[in-house]
Amino acid sequence: MKKRIITVALVLSSVCAMAQQKENRDTDGNILRGPYETNSFWSNWHIGVGGGINIYEGEFDNKTSVGNRIAPALDVSLGKWITPSYGVRLQYSGLKAKGLTDASGMYAKGAHRGYYKEEFNVSNLHADFMWNWSNGFLGFNEKRVWNVIPFVGFGWARSWGNSTHDNEIAANIGILNTFRLGKRLDLTLEGRQMLVKECFDGTVGGSKGEGMSAVTLGLSVKLGRTRFDRVEKVAPADYSSYNERINALRAKNHDLSTEAQRLAAELEAARNRKPEVVNESKVTASPVALFFPIGKATLDKKELTNLEFYVNNAIKADKNKTFTLIGSADSATGSKELNQRLSEQRMEYVYNLLVEKYKISPERLVKKAEGDTNNRFSEPELNRAVIVE
Repeated sequence: MKKRIITVALVLSSVCAMAQQKENRDTDGNILRGPYETNSFWSNWHIGVGGGINIYEGEFDNKTSVGNRIAPALDVSLGKWITPSYGVRLQYSGLKAKGLTDASGMYAKGAHRGYYKEEFNVSNLHADFMWNWSNGFLGFNEKRVWNVIPFVGFGWARSWGNSTHDNEIAANIGILNTFRLGKRLDLTLEGRQMLVKECFDGTVGGSKGEGMSAVTLGLSVKLGRTRFDRVEKVAPADYSSYNERINALRAKNHDLSTEAQRLAAELEAARNRKPEVVNESKVTASPVALFFPIGKATLDKKELTNLEFYVNNAIKADKNKTFTLIGSADSATGSKELNQRLSEQRMEYVYNLLVEKYKISPERLVKKAEGDTNNRFSEPELNRAVIVE
C-alpha cells in the first residue's frame, strides 16, 4: 500500500475532472485558447486553507497498517495566476506524521511488535509551479465548474519532536482540483506527494529516500480581478484604395511634369526666336498646334488663348490665305476607330470656333482628320492636337 493511496486519489480526481470540463468555444466552434491580455500585479491572486490526512512513508511501512500511519494534515497557501494556464504559489503543508521506527529513531515513543511507534511534527514550506490543464487545453472559462491543476515544486521541510529535529530539501508533486462555488470562492481537493532524504525521521535504513502523501479538502478565495481578457485578432488593414489613389496621383504628376517640360521648351524656343520682319503688303502665317487633354475634344483656357492670338495675328492678317485644320490623336492610347472619331471631333471643334466665334469664312478653311496615322511628335500627349497651317 506504500505510496499508492495518493496515486489512486490523483488519478480518480483527474478522470472525474476531465469528464466534467466545459469547453470555451467561439461561434464557429473553435476553442478559444488565447492570447490573453496581461493583468496587473494585484490581479488573479488567491489564498486557501485546507485540512486532511498525511501518510508518512518510511523504512518500516510493511510492519504496520496504513491506518496506523494516518495523521492530520493542514495546508495554507497564497498564489497568483500569471496567465489563465500558468501560475505560482507558496504553500505551508504538514502538521503531524506517524509511522514505525527502530530503536535508533529520533521520534520513537513506545514498543510495537519489536519496533517503536513514532510520531513527530512536520512542516513543508514550498514554492510550486502550477499548470491549469483545463484552461490550457480547453480555453479560459471563468465559470467552469471544475479545473484540474497539476503542480511541481521545491521547498524546505522540517521534522521535530522529542527535543530534536531535522531539516531537508523537499520536492513536491501533485494535482489540485478546484470546484467553483461562486465568483470568488472555490472548493479545493488536493493530492500531494512530498519526497525527502531517508534521515528525515531520524532512521537510516535500506531505502534511499522517504516521503509523505497528503490528501486535503479546503476552500480558496480569489482576490483582485478574477478574469482574463482575450486579445481579439484584428484583420489586416486594407490599403488597396489608398495605393490606387497614390498610383493615380503619380500618373497625374507624370503628365503634369511632361506638360511643364513642353511649355518650358516652347518658352525657350520663343525666347531664342529671331524677330520676324513683317512685310505690310503680305503676311505669311506659320502653322500652329492646339493641344487637347487625353480623350477630350475641347480646349482649355490656355489653348483657347493661343487660338485667339493666332486668329488675330495670322488668319485675319493674311486675308488671302486658305488654312487647313488637321485633327490628330495619339497612337499610344485607344483604338484606331476611337482615335479617328476623336480627331474628327477635335477638328470640327476648332472649325466651329473659327467660323462661329471669329467669323472666319468657311471658304478659307479646309478640314482634315488623320486619326492616329500621322503622329508628328515623339511624345504621345503632343499628338492629341489640331494643327492649323
